[in-house]
Amino acid sequence: MKSLLEKIKDEELNKISDSLTRENKEVSIENQFKIILEKFGNYDISFLWLLSYPYEHAPFAKNYIDQNYQKFHQYLDSGFPKKISQKGKFNSHMWEMILCDLLSFSGELIPKSANGSDFLLKLNDKQEIQIEAVCPDEATDLELRSFRPVLSEEEPFYSGGGNIDDLERPILLRSLKGFDQKAKLNKYDTNKPLIIAINSSNVVGLISNDDYILRRMLFGLGNQTITRKPDNSFVSGLQYNPSLNKPGQQEFPIARFLSSDYSHISGVIYTSQNPIGLVPDGYGWHNSGIFYAPNPNAKFKVNIDFPFFKKMICNTEIYKTQEAEEDFKGSVAT
Repeated sequence: MKSLLEKIKDEELNKISDSLTRENKEVSIENQFKIILEKFGNYDISFLWLLSYPYEHAPFAKNYIDQNYQKFHQYLDSGFPKKISQKGKFNSHMWEMILCDLLSFSGELIPKSANGSDFLLKLNDKQEIQIEAVCPDEATDLELRSFRPVLSEEEPFYSGGGNIDDLERPILLRSLKGFDQKAKLNKYDTNKPLIIAINSSNVVGLISNDDYILRRMLFGLGNQTITRKPDNSFVSGLQYNPSLNKPGQQEFPIARFLSSDYSHISGVIYTSQNPIGLVPDGYGWHNSGIFYAPNPNAKFKVNIDFPFFKKMICNTEIYKTQEAEEDFKGSVAT
């Protein structure tokens, strides 16, 4: 991340680059990193870990970030290097960098104005699409956060449990809030399609089922069902569950794409994978990858090709998911 560090202009950061080592038998990696966190408390923990710990994928990831910024900086926020390094900001800004790379394969990115969506993409048919990114943070209420693994020798690795509705509720609630906040902003051009790109990795405890979150949030479709027919054959389907609730509170409607209030949203890009894992050939692509779900009731239909995204098709006639056409290779030299 040499070029980003030069723009951040904090010489102390250069001193901790690749500084964590297992050769120090007296001080563990964890305790070495605690010292770094105490000294650089204003910086993001993920940014500092990537900078200081030379794990196998780190050189590739850091070089990718440098090359990505050099190629796409004109489409990112002003002061981006300092913003991505700030406490609590690395994942959301890394998500924007990944999106720039991904979107560049589907059309021409246009430098944005001070107002408007995060990105503007011109397709081959000259249609311009607004794309707004969001990376929701964890809930302030600890009871509404995901179960997380216990990283201790004295405790089981993972002691939480429950049904999928309970386990996914924290992620669904925060993803839905992020979607709603972005959908209701008044900064968009009402004559152009709008796609919201959600990365929920900040709120995932251990793992999440992306297609469950997406179909529940947008279409009100929940768990898989199996029904016995009169001839003793079986047919599979999905539970219709268009409501959600916080524990102990009343239900409220979700299924956003079934409501005319959200017809201005043409589609949703969604993943629960950490943005660093979405660097080309990263673990995120081998886990869940990224989904795209078009809105069947959108005011503006979009004929767009996202070659690296899985696709979720849902309307009155069909529900299906399709695998991505290609593996993500990235457009920048690494």
